[in-house]
Amino acid sequence: MRLPKFSTNLLMLVSLIVIMLIGAGNLANLVLASENEFLENGLALFFPLLINEDFNTPTPTATQTPVPTVTPTPTSTFEPPSDSIWVDKNSIALFEHIPEQYLTTAGNLHMLFADRSVGQNINEGLDCLTASSWSASPASCRRDYYDNDWNWKTFTQADLDQGIVPEAILFSPDPIRYSRSNWTYEFHMGTWSNLTQDFIQNMAPAYLNDKDILSYQFSYLNVAEGDDIIDPQTGFFTDNPNRYTVYDLEAFIAQHPDKVFIFWTTSLARGIGTQVSTDFNNAMRQYAIDNSKIMFDVADILSHRPDGTPCFDNRDGVPYCDMHGNCEDHPDDGLDLPAICQEYTTETDGGHLGSVSAGKIRVAKAFWVLMAQIAGWDGSH
Repeated sequence: MRLPKFSTNLLMLVSLIVIMLIGAGNLANLVLASENEFLENGLALFFPLLINEDFNTPTPTATQTPVPTVTPTPTSTFEPPSDSIWVDKNSIALFEHIPEQYLTTAGNLHMLFADRSVGQNINEGLDCLTASSWSASPASCRRDYYDNDWNWKTFTQADLDQGIVPEAILFSPDPIRYSRSNWTYEFHMGTWSNLTQDFIQNMAPAYLNDKDILSYQFSYLNVAEGDDIIDPQTGFFTDNPNRYTVYDLEAFIAQHPDKVFIFWTTSLARGIGTQVSTDFNNAMRQYAIDNSKIMFDVADILSHRPDGTPCFDNRDGVPYCDMHGNCEDHPDDGLDLPAICQEYTTETDGGHLGSVSAGKIRVAKAFWVLMAQIAGWDGSH
């Protein structure tokens, strides 16, 4: 049967619309795939504007169980055990008080930490502290915002002489005191279960003869909305034979009682800040308390400003634009979920610590406090 001309034209128009809609839907997926590809190659690139809202807040399907609305605890209320090594936002002030003997002992410890691209930022922060002077440190160590419009720059010795360098990026480096030549960072990516499996089967075994301390961190991409890392039947804290979970990690730890293992909370992003990240990090803190684990609470460190005030996710109805014209203005969802402070990243939805320096300097100082305490320092002034 031959269709009338106007019907043919209508059919072509409908087909074109469908193709355009499919293309638009695939664009976000392509951009997200590109971000992951760049991260795999060690580059901290993020494309927040082109990632659609479904990435942060998936639309429930008919097979999903509706998640009840929960009002989250805005900040950590966990009280670390007095006899444990626990480093969080309150520990950073201890950095300037680490005794020389424990700086030396900590630097002599052989340590491995595995992480995704934020781990590379932390690694760079540790390197910042090894410069011969503040002004001789890499430019990536001396960047910060300088006005209320979130414009940032690289600060110089001239700025230091004038006393206008923000306190958050001030540090007194020393290539001897803060030598981290025995501390190794390895890029590590994948699902939370794959990360755990690879750490147990490949990464940690490769370093058992060389390292005293071993650890890995989950990134903010492992705690996005919809991830199952905290699922009560299949998540990280379950004894699931089909996944590599904390039970498998504990079995590996038990086989190596002569090694020290660090437990981490996750990195955070402006959009992650999710209920999943909040619940997982609270569960990790409780697990550390219940099982006497060494805790490096990076989520707590990055979700608080230097004055201690908390930071929450960007679904707050408050617009933000970076100096390159990338903007976000997500509607307020009525929830305050802990997220990386805008002061520590230039990204609208992401959470890399590369373009401004305060976040990675903050974590690097905390890392030295952690290592000094593992070396035997009691944290007293």
